Amino acid sequence: MRTVLLDTTLREGELYRPLKLPAKIAIAKALLEVGLKRVELTLAYPPRTSPEDLRKVLSVVNEHGAETVIHCRACREDVENAGRYDSWGIAVYMALSRIHVKHKFGKDSHEEITRKLIEAIELSREMGFKYVRATVEDASRIYLEESIGKLIEIINILKDAGATMISIPDTSGLLTPSISREFFKELKKHTQAPLSAHFHNDYGYASANTVEAILAGADEAHVSILGLGDRNGIADLYEVTAALTDIHKLELGIKREYLRSLYEVFSKLTGIKIPARHPLSDEARTIRAGVHQAMTTKAPEGYIPRMKLRYDFDSPLYEVTPFISKKLIERILNGYSLDSEKIKELTEYIGAEASRQGGRLSIERLHQIFSENGLSIPYERLGQYFGYMRAYVLLKVKNGQPINSLIEELASWKEIELIQEVSGDSDLLLMVKMNPEVEENIQKIKKVLGNSIERINLLIIH
Repeated sequence: MRTVLLDTTLREGELYRPLKLPAKIAIAKALLEVGLKRVELTLAYPPRTSPEDLRKVLSVVNEHGAETVIHCRACREDVENAGRYDSWGIAVYMALSRIHVKHKFGKDSHEEITRKLIEAIELSREMGFKYVRATVEDASRIYLEESIGKLIEIINILKDAGATMISIPDTSGLLTPSISREFFKELKKHTQAPLSAHFHNDYGYASANTVEAILAGADEAHVSILGLGDRNGIADLYEVTAALTDIHKLELGIKREYLRSLYEVFSKLTGIKIPARHPLSDEARTIRAGVHQAMTTKAPEGYIPRMKLRYDFDSPLYEVTPFISKKLIERILNGYSLDSEKIKELTEYIGAEASRQGGRLSIERLHQIFSENGLSIPYERLGQYFGYMRAYVLLKVKNGQPINSLIEELASWKEIELIQEVSGDSDLLLMVKMNPEVEENIQKIKKVLGNSIERINLLIIH
């Protein structure tokens, strides 16, 4: 049976940053377009959170034929409230490890707490949920510090009570990949219950642990965009999907080629930048060492995995450092009449200038150097190799103009990487990819949004 990926960006991810309804709806649609079939949401707790917002997001997911899961506490009040919504499934949770039982519930044993979880499962079944997940919070600690026998006993009791899925989360991120694989292998030996994997990232292993759990037979695995969640998050949707698809050749039902665009849309809508060390960041395809640059002008898959070049990046990017490769400069100047000795001299000069500038050279300065040597290289050509300048654009919106509609418009612009609402002298902060002809980009903003914008400020990033 194929493992089902459950995306919990709109539940676990919102513990990291709460989202406005338009962003939630747009993210839900983007997840469904990528092929996610199971999406988790948090039960509304009025007046703190909105039942109407929950209904609207549920409606979007349901209309696409996907499976919605409402996450809530294992208590009658929450289960009954969840039953008021049109949700395919429910997930109820209760912590049963010794430390949680003692300090969260003030009890000496888990039996009474287990009974509450069983009651929530039974009520969920009575209310007609097709999927009832029981989460044994802090399950990995039971395995590590108590006994796997206790955990297996709990799992089987919950299965017999009517749970259709048992989640055994690594709540404190205590496991490593090898331990995670052994953990799931042992559980699968001793129980027929369907198991879901939910790993936290406290030591940076959440995605790797999830991959190992799936390879060991997990029936369901929880992921989120960028691995967002409480503390430093959970398993990352891209990292889990790409590794299993590209390397292990598993079919997960995900449209692999759409993942990059999903992450780009998410960043724009939330203002959460793709981190430099993430596999989908521009830094992930930026080659800095000279010998690496020389190699990748001929065979980029020597440093960037072939499947990433197929699905995520069409080519490497380069940076002008003191170690810039002569082969790279030669490639850029292909079609220009320069002999090998002149290219070598030019490369050495560019490298020395990069050193004088603190270790990096801007596209503008590189363009200037070429021009000084009689070489008219279009900025567009340089952009293919070195990417674009970036700038922060601060927008002050006119009174009465709806910010949400502006965000929706800006999210469709390819050159916009980040959109974030701010307070103070401006209302919106944008990160924009720009050609050195900065004025051209500003004119576009003025032309399209001029009637809504009172003021534009620009900060170039060097």
